[in-house]
Amino acid sequence: MISKARRAEFGLFLVVVVWGATFVSVQQAIKEIPVHSFHVLRFGVAIAILLPVLLIRRARNRQPKKSDPKLLWKAGLLTGFSLWLGYSFQTTGLMYTTPAHSGFLTGLAVVVVPPLAFLFLKEKMNQGVLVGVLLAATGLLMLTFGGEVQMDNPPENLDIVRGDMISFGCTIAFAFQIIFKARWASQLSALALTTVEIGTVFLLSLFAALTLEEIPNFSELNPTVWNAVALTGILATAVAFLIQSWAQKSTTAVSTAVVFAMEPVMAALFSWWLIGELLSWTAAFGGVLMIAGMLVAELGLPWQKKAIEEE
Repeated sequence: MISKARRAEFGLFLVVVVWGATFVSVQQAIKEIPVHSFHVLRFGVAIAILLPVLLIRRARNRQPKKSDPKLLWKAGLLTGFSLWLGYSFQTTGLMYTTPAHSGFLTGLAVVVVPPLAFLFLKEKMNQGVLVGVLLAATGLLMLTFGGEVQMDNPPENLDIVRGDMISFGCTIAFAFQIIFKARWASQLSALALTTVEIGTVFLLSLFAALTLEEIPNFSELNPTVWNAVALTGILATAVAFLIQSWAQKSTTAVSTAVVFAMEPVMAALFSWWLIGELLSWTAAFGGVLMIAGMLVAELGLPWQKKAIEEE
């Protein structure tokens, strides 16, 4: 009999696989559609799934657990704004950098969280976190300035340094989203918070598309765009966030973080498989250092564990 924790971790791994696959798909889609217009479709599909689920669940529950409305909206708007910024930076960066680079930079948020938690939540940073941040920062430099990449279908405006600098914005934004959830998620319904969060991203994307972009004729979009919308909207957003909320009831935060540290690996594997992306040896080693930094920051150093056990 498989334990609940193992089932939860397998569910999280499936989420990571889907997220890893989205980088190539999104990069191909934004060649045909502006960034914010794509997000209108992606998060519009996601909220169209989440909102009915929330309403049905509340209708069936005769005595629903009510969240503080003010706190729900505060947390939902802040996490949603952070998520919107994160995806805006991530998707814009994909116009200039590669899916593998973008995946590594997205995963780097796991390492940025502890310093932000120290500043804003007054959580202490241990030696493992400091070593992890140092490893990840070194890896980031090697990845960004590690030389040319080989791709079968590179972006028209390929500029690794520019793209990585834009993508680093998503690292910071996603880290703040995690901080906000760490602050308030335990006090709120996971489904209600996720629905408000995704709804906020949808409305911000709609506003940005209407004010900053020329809205495309959606009826003329090719299958590449609609495939990306289906993958990201249904699987990578609505289903993925629901699986995450379910899984974290049965597994630990550390186990979740370790599984999520595999996202850059999945992004690199899909990028190699689908578009033939090959990193230089320097950049690849930088990616390895970033993953090592993520794991050390979350799991700690071996001698730290030994010291704790001796106590």
